Amino acid sequence: MSPTAPRADAAAASVGAADLFVLRRVTGNRFVHFGGSGRGAGWAGLIEVDADDEVSLGQALTTREPVRLAHGGKELVFGPYYARVAAFVPVTNDVVVVFGCEHDELNTVSDDALRAAGIVAADAVEAVSAAKRLADELEELEAVRTAAAIDVTGTVEAMRALALTAAQALSCEVAAVYLADGDRVEVVDLGWTLGSPLENVGAALRNVLNGGRFPYCVQDASVVPLPSPLDVEHGIRSYYLLELKGIARGVMFVAHTQTAPRGFTLLCRRLGLRLAEVASVRLGMALTQEWCSGEAARLQAEFGKLDSA
Repeated sequence: MSPTAPRADAAAASVGAADLFVLRRVTGNRFVHFGGSGRGAGWAGLIEVDADDEVSLGQALTTREPVRLAHGGKELVFGPYYARVAAFVPVTNDVVVVFGCEHDELNTVSDDALRAAGIVAADAVEAVSAAKRLADELEELEAVRTAAAIDVTGTVEAMRALALTAAQALSCEVAAVYLADGDRVEVVDLGWTLGSPLENVGAALRNVLNGGRFPYCVQDASVVPLPSPLDVEHGIRSYYLLELKGIARGVMFVAHTQTAPRGFTLLCRRLGLRLAEVASVRLGMALTQEWCSGEAARLQAEFGKLDSA
């Protein structure tokens, strides 16, 4: 455990928060999350936001006062973080501490108590530890290794295996892979089932592919809905669209749902790009093998006709 962890945990506990994030200005209005408690510890170094885009962060910096949020359920707070209750606490002009939880205790804490806890947290978290950075790099390596080691027969099986690997690596509840070759799509679910029929999933991802906007990461699907005709789908909270290239031209889709609302960290987005690269190669091999088998069967049939003649 990092020596700063107990102090950050204590700061969060003092105001009844489950999660704590320390945001530091790195340049202009750009802030990076350096560490914290709860989800803030696991996501250290993996969130980057702009005060111009994050309303509550900008308001806290402008007013120099804590900014509180209260939702009826888990909603987007900032970056990829979802919570029911949250508070943005400016410590200096360059440091803002964010507290979050799922109960109302945080709402009853005074502004002075929030400021005191914010000062303790900011003092405890100075930089992302080397161990945390190495752990993130190892997570990325293991996910890529898993995808590269997929050994299945057939394109459909490879599509499903790669979608499953992506969903597991990015902690998503649903994933899909669409290939332009044959206009085919495969969907896997890990705790969430899409209500739309398979042909609608394929149509939506085909539209995305034709639009050519990649990579495309949406942290709040209520603000930027899923592509039509999936825009009628309920329960998707954030999603990530990645391009598959080469022979395996297509789209990889992963999403977080209301089962466990959250968004995509910098590591998630980086990992998604890596997995899309591996999937492009793996699916390209599957399609090539599929073509070879088809051509072999066709040529055998043609030779058979010559022999019979």
